Amino acid sequence: MKSLNYILALTLLLTTFTSCKKDDDDETPATPVTTQQIMEQFAAEVAFASYDDLATATATMHQHIQTFRANPSAAGLTQCKDDWKSVRQTWEQTEAYLFGPAATENIDPRIDTWPVNFNDLETIINSSDVLDENYINNLDDALKGFHPAEYLLYGLTGTKAHGDFSARELEFLEALSLNLKSLTLEMSTGWNPSGSTFYHEFTNAGSGSGTYLTELSAIEEMVSAMAGICDEVANGKISEPYYAQDPTLEESPYSKNSLIDFTNNIKGVQNVYLCKYDSDGHGLEDLVRTHNLSLDGDIKLKISNAITSLNNISVPFGEAIITQPTQVENAINAINELKTILEEELLPFVQLHVD
Repeated sequence: MKSLNYILALTLLLTTFTSCKKDDDDETPATPVTTQQIMEQFAAEVAFASYDDLATATATMHQHIQTFRANPSAAGLTQCKDDWKSVRQTWEQTEAYLFGPAATENIDPRIDTWPVNFNDLETIINSSDVLDENYINNLDDALKGFHPAEYLLYGLTGTKAHGDFSARELEFLEALSLNLKSLTLEMSTGWNPSGSTFYHEFTNAGSGSGTYLTELSAIEEMVSAMAGICDEVANGKISEPYYAQDPTLEESPYSKNSLIDFTNNIKGVQNVYLCKYDSDGHGLEDLVRTHNLSLDGDIKLKISNAITSLNNISVPFGEAIITQPTQVENAINAINELKTILEEELLPFVQLHVD
């Protein structure tokens, strides 16, 4: 009986140990992720996938704007506004990796410069210039892209109705949307795994890439871009209008979409770290978890805190900088804390673990 009890106790102990060991294994990848996997899966499943979605969304918006121009209606205007917001959601997430064609072809400033110079915009509308895509391409950055289109769709006060559009405004809006369609397609093409594209320049880091001589340089680019958008959101997009107490400096004032823009910027950081957009791939998260579960947890917590801090602002951003200073400052601080851990802990980590 004593022997039987001993055997039962030993069996229970071994079962318990095996169960605990399985739980521990769940915390780290069964097979350590390689840097090559991280580069390839980020490039295909986050960068290309999102830019491809962006190109599709801008093409749809252009089509709907063409329809609206031909036959203005309340429903048509609502559709175009919804399209604009849908495009912005994807674009703002891609700002967490503003390298590749967005940078090398200078596309980012050509489609997302703000604030809008609406006085010069009105001058163009009142001119007799031919508003084709070539004309749009040659405009100053503050007169083309998402935000002039936003101004035309929503109006200065955000209350523009379908009957308020002049023929010239509709002509200008269609030309702007065509230009956006062309430039977002260029970014999608640039990350397409098919053909000779930036995708291969990035994924061949350390083995034939002229841009990235080592795998580390490509991974550093990812981390620096993540930290860079945190810096832009906290210390540019939020801080500049907040400390100036000037709502005209906010990013998307006419649509009241600024807080959603900021949140999508941080969600873009999350997408890169997790390698998760439409699907879930091997990302920086897997590399960190292999070596430092505590750092992984801290990064995820700071991403969550940054998103939560933005969600805690309960009025449009242009109002919040006046009426909710505590919430705005909390958001600045939370996003800067995320920036700090990316720069001071994640970057040294990859420099230690990636060749």
